[in-house]
Parts: sequence; C-alpha cells; structure tokens
Amino acid sequence: MSQIADALSSQFDRLPPHSIEAERCLIASLMLDKEMIGQVVQIVDREAFYQTDHQIYFDILVKLYEQNKAIDAVIVREEMIKRQLWEEVGGNDYMATLLSSVPSSAHGAHYASIVREKFLLRQLIAASNDVLRDAYAPHEKAELVLDKAEKKIFEIAQKKIGSSVVPLENVLHEVYEMLEERGRRGLETDFHEIDDMLNGLQNGEMIIVAARPSMGKAQPLDAKVLTTAGFKRMGDLRLGDQLASVDGERSHVVGIFPQGERQVYRITFADDRATECCAEHLWRVHYRHWSEPRVLSTAKVMQLLTRKRYQNRLWVETFSGEFGVSGELSIDPCLLGALLGDGSLGGSSLRFSTANVEILERIGATIGEEMTVVHAGQYDYRIVQKLGAQQKGTQGVVANPITARLRELGLWNCPAELKFIPACYLNASKEDRRQLLAGLLDTDGWVEKFGAFRICTSSPQLAKDIVELARSLGGSGSFYPKQPTYSYRGEKCEGQTAYVCNLQIREAHSLGLIGEKQSRVSPRNRQRRLNIAAITPTRVTETQCIAVSHPSHLYITDDFVVTHNTAFAMNIVEAVSANHRLPCAVFSLEMSKQQLAQRLLCSRAGIDAQKVRKGLLQREEFHHLAATVNELSKAAIWVDDSPGLTILELRAKARRLKLQHDIKLIMIDYMQLMDNPGVESRQQQISEISRGIKAVARELNIPVVALSQLNRASEGRDGHRPRMSDLRESGSIEQDADVIMLLHREDYYRMSEPDFMPDNIAEVIIAKQRNGPTGTVKLTFDNKTTTFRNLAAQIDTF
Repeated sequence: MSQIADALSSQFDRLPPHSIEAERCLIASLMLDKEMIGQVVQIVDREAFYQTDHQIYFDILVKLYEQNKAIDAVIVREEMIKRQLWEEVGGNDYMATLLSSVPSSAHGAHYASIVREKFLLRQLIAASNDVLRDAYAPHEKAELVLDKAEKKIFEIAQKKIGSSVVPLENVLHEVYEMLEERGRRGLETDFHEIDDMLNGLQNGEMIIVAARPSMGKAQPLDAKVLTTAGFKRMGDLRLGDQLASVDGERSHVVGIFPQGERQVYRITFADDRATECCAEHLWRVHYRHWSEPRVLSTAKVMQLLTRKRYQNRLWVETFSGEFGVSGELSIDPCLLGALLGDGSLGGSSLRFSTANVEILERIGATIGEEMTVVHAGQYDYRIVQKLGAQQKGTQGVVANPITARLRELGLWNCPAELKFIPACYLNASKEDRRQLLAGLLDTDGWVEKFGAFRICTSSPQLAKDIVELARSLGGSGSFYPKQPTYSYRGEKCEGQTAYVCNLQIREAHSLGLIGEKQSRVSPRNRQRRLNIAAITPTRVTETQCIAVSHPSHLYITDDFVVTHNTAFAMNIVEAVSANHRLPCAVFSLEMSKQQLAQRLLCSRAGIDAQKVRKGLLQREEFHHLAATVNELSKAAIWVDDSPGLTILELRAKARRLKLQHDIKLIMIDYMQLMDNPGVESRQQQISEISRGIKAVARELNIPVVALSQLNRASEGRDGHRPRMSDLRESGSIEQDADVIMLLHREDYYRMSEPDFMPDNIAEVIIAKQRNGPTGTVKLTFDNKTTTFRNLAAQIDTF
C-alpha cells in the first residue's frame, strides 16, 4: 500500500502537461495569418493555454478578429499598450521571441491540436485530484464518488469545439437507411409574391422569420419531468438533459424558458393521476369523432369540457414505458416483488408464505446458489444460507446476504403496513420494473375475468408505489381504501385498513405470470383511456417551459402523463439549394441533423411525416423516397446541429464554409437557443446575438435567415394576428433586422370548434422591409408534409 502512496506522491510533484513551444508557435501563426484564427477557435479557447501571457495574446487576437481588423505585430503591440498589458506579457523582447519561433502559419492547426491535447490532460489530472479527495473524504458513499467521477470525466470528454458540420448528402442517406430498417434580384425563394415584394433575399441582410412558439409547455418549477434516469424537477432541468419520450425514441432538452409567475391549473385524469400547468400549456388531445389528435391549450380543453359531448371523452395517450437505469440491482426484482407481496421482512429469519409450487420454484431460482428455501411449517418458508449462519473458519455469525441487502434498502424490520418500493427499483430499466410487478402479482395479486389486475396491501405507501410502477410501464392504475370486518365472539369488528390497487397493464402478456394467472390475462389487452376528468385552478407560482428535441414535441410529466416553426424556413433552404443549386448552411439548435433531414425529405417527397415516423410507408412510397434522396443528395446543404452555439462559433464556422464552399445563404433555427456566455441579462444576451447575426450577414455579404419566436400577446387580441411588438425577448431584433416576416395560421385557433373545417391558409405578414414595401402574402400549408406552397399552385385549372 505504501508503494502505491509513494507512486501517487511522486506523480503530484511533477508539473502539469504543457508545451510552451507549441503555444508560442500557435500565437505566432495567428499573428502571421489572420484567417487561421477562425480555424483555431474551433479547436482551443483561452483556457487551453498554460502560460498566462499566451492567454492574453490569444484574447487580443480573437478580439481583433471579431472586429474584422487587420492583424500584425504593430497592431497587437498598440492594442496591448492601450490595455496596459504590454509590460505584463514581456514587451518587445517576448514578442520578438514569439515571431522568431515559427517561419510560417501553415501548421497553426497542428500546434492548436498539441495545445488542446495538453489542456485536456491537465483537466483530467484536476478531475482525478477531485476524485481522490472525494474518495478519501469520510462518510462518502462509494456510489456517490463513482457517480461524481463519471460526471467529471464525461464533461471533459464532451468538451470539444471541433467542427460538427457535415454534408447533407451523408445525413440523407443515413435517414433513408433508418427509414428502411427586379433590379438585381436576390436569392429566389420560389414563393413568387414574396420574391416580388422582397426582390429576392438580398446579400448582407438579416431576415427574421417569426412564428408563434410551438411549445408553450409552462409548468410550475416543482412539477416533475421524466428523464431517462427518473423524474427531475422542472426547475432543475438543464440543456442537454436526456428525457424519456412517448415512443422510446431519443429526446433531450434543447431550450429552457422562464415564464414568471402564472396562474396554474390541476388537470386530473380518469385514474386519479394529475399534474399542474398554465392555461397556455399544450396537449395532444384525442376525441372519437376527430380523424386525428389535435394540439390544444389547457384553456381550450377547459372550454370544451363545458360542453356535455366532450365531458369524460377527451383523452391523451400513454407512453411506451421506455426509461430507466440499466444496472445490477442488489436483489433480483422478481424476488423483491415476491417478498413485498408475501414476505415477512423482520425477525430472526427471512420468511415468506405461499401454497403455490411455481412461486417456490421461481423464488428458488432467484435467490442465488449460496441460498436455499426450507419449509417452516404449513405455508411458511424460510430463505437461509446453505452453509448456515455459523460457518467453519469464520468467527461469529455470517449474515444472510439477502437480509443484509434488504437492510441497505431500508426494508428490513419493516412491518407490513409500512412496506414500500425503493426508488432505485422504480427508476430501473423497463424489464426490471416488469419483473418486479410480476413478483408482486404472482404472490399478492389476482387477475379478474375481464383482464384487470388487482393487488391488496395493508401499506398505503406500497399501494401508491404499485400504482406508480404500473403507470411507469405505460399502463394505468389507482387504489382505494377498504375497511374489512370480522366477527369475534358474536360481535362485528373492524380489521386493519386495506388498500386495493386496480391496474391495467400495457403488454400484460409479457409479464409471464404463474400459469393460473397468466391464463386469465386477456389476449385483447384493452387499455383504459386517460380521459381528462377535470381542470381546476390551484395557485399562482413561478413557471417555465421547455423545448424538447422529439419530433412530436411531447414529454412525460407528473404521474407519467404525456404532455405536448421550422417548416417555412426549410422550404426556403430547399428552394435555394435543391431548385437553384446554390450552397446553403443550416445551423439547427432545436432539431438534430437527422430530424431536420427527415423533415426536408418528407417535404420534398410530399409524404406524410407521421407515416414516416410510424413506419407505415407503402412500397411505392419507399421508391419515391429513394428517388428523393438521390435528388437531394445533389443539393449543397451543410448542416450543423451543435447545441448552445455561440456567436463566435457561428462566425468562425460561417467564414470557413464561405471560404471552402462559397455558401450563399445561412439559416439559423432558432436564435433564442443560441448561447452568449458571460452576459447575465437575457435581454442583453438576445441583443448581442441579434447584432452578431447581423454582423455575419454583412461581413460574408450573404442573406442570413434567423428563426425567432413570438410571445403570446396575440392570443388575447381579436383575430390573433401577430405584430412586430410580439417578437420575444428583445426589441433589438426589430431594430437590427432588415426584413421581418411573421407567420400566422388562423386554423390553429379554430381547430377546437365543433364545426371546424380547415382552409389550410397561412399568411406571411411582411411587417418590416428596410428597402421595400410591406404587406401580406397568402400561402397554403400542408400539415402532413410540413410544406408551404404558393396559393395559386393549389387552384385547379380547367
């Protein structure tokens, strides 16, 4: 042990990894070639430099580059003197040393990679020191130390600035494989009236396309959201958090938007589950007379529930149950379910009761080779060690390992009325949760003739946990108290209160219950609909909404409830690149490159996006998609889906794309999701992002189309038509933009009306044009393919 300690001590005496020579060569390269800075900032930042002098040089060079100023030794020297840093960085002598360290800038990227490698090693050493300190800390659990260590290493591994731009051709083929398993007229959008009004998209202009936000999922900060590892408070969510989704597909948080204090309402469903949200919160609601579900606000649902025809007849779907941590649990989940059902968790030995041979066999198969089941009289059995508690060569009594694990879970010496399911089992993988429920049903449950499952327990907490377990598997459940009575010496007496759980379980046949119960499982497996029972106001509290990456925009909230702008801009990109063969760049902060490519593919092919997601395509539709993939592969569209993109990264990547591929258009989806570190005020952040986007458009002399969000002020006005003042977050967007287009669809506000007939008309309101007229253009919108088209194209010709 002392040798290990000596080895560690000797390691800590060494200097951290660094390369002063590489840092000098890199700084010299940047001073010799200004354009090298745009490439290098994607590899390193100021923290990557070991020497403070080099950090200062790097800051000055990047600042000059951002301001698009010339760079040479004299300019850098004057900038240093102005900031009173010249003597601090070594003055003339050190600059001469820098400039003599490298003859040319040709190898700047190579030097940057060396600097970055040393920086990552220093970070790894720092993280290792933290892990060592935590490991030596008293009373620190090993699991928590391991979790912290994994998080630190993961953060280092994820700290990359490298280019994530990929050609759309690669993404399109990947998506297809996934599906199978005038004056000087600017860029034409192929929306004829818009092109006439704007004279095309002009170089150097910032074009804002703003629409009503599609999320509106404002919930209290203490509402729970289901992540892949279990529930997390809405207020504790962070960008990038992995979320559970309605269908098990990958989903994560791509935007977080505080909404301030709002009146919230409690929505209660038919099986007594409930959650809270504001009046603007969106739901995907089903009704038997609607051909497809509709996305409605809470306020709209409340309005519908005042009509008798909709009462207890509106419902939301359940989810697949796919979430949870896959890992080794201390006790087999099926065994734990059986012990919670019919086990006696206390006393001198671990006991359970059963009269069923199959249950005996199952328990015997799950307790491990060192354990055995012995008969203890009548229907009672004990789980003991094969070698006994007193084993040869071991001093004292050897504890029963299953008893020890129950003690760690807080279940040993737990009376029947206080039993519960540990949180780690409720957040386990779907298969583990299914096995846990099977163990409970095998021992203490029964199956009704009509297919419902029931479990009776004396513990209210266990009843609550069993209902949560069923809901976590995509089923439904509720429980109610029952007061049993018995006769004693001719008198009627009340027994201990029992709690009866009534469950409906999704894919119940896969539970694999013991023979008698499995035979009663209904093959139809009918599921109880999650009908909306009531909506009532509860409180005024702080709320926020989130944007999620899932194509349906759905996520899972309290009690496993499933709750619920890009098309127009992507149609413009499609026209410019696919129709006119001009290279474009798309920076997508909301959707992944695969989702973006799939939307573009469906739009171009004219195929229902919902059919694509559900895998319901016919053979001829697959052939049509294949032809569309080949067609779009020739379109020069470059896609970057890096989350948290900053203005500096946008500028660096855009410059490289302009130099390498001569891009003619940039689209950003959407600007409110861009990051601007170091600025506390959200309004100031958006102002600087807006000015930065405008600067990119002017510097590269190409149009930049940026998606933005409208606030909800228009919903309180007659006609719901948006105005420029509705632009979310900051008035600086209105000031910086050359063109502002507001999208409006009246169908959205009328879809909940009983006599609703969609006209599929979308209005593009050109609210601002710095160098031309304003007005309104009407287009048609195909919701299934998320495609906008010229209105005239839909008129039949005779």
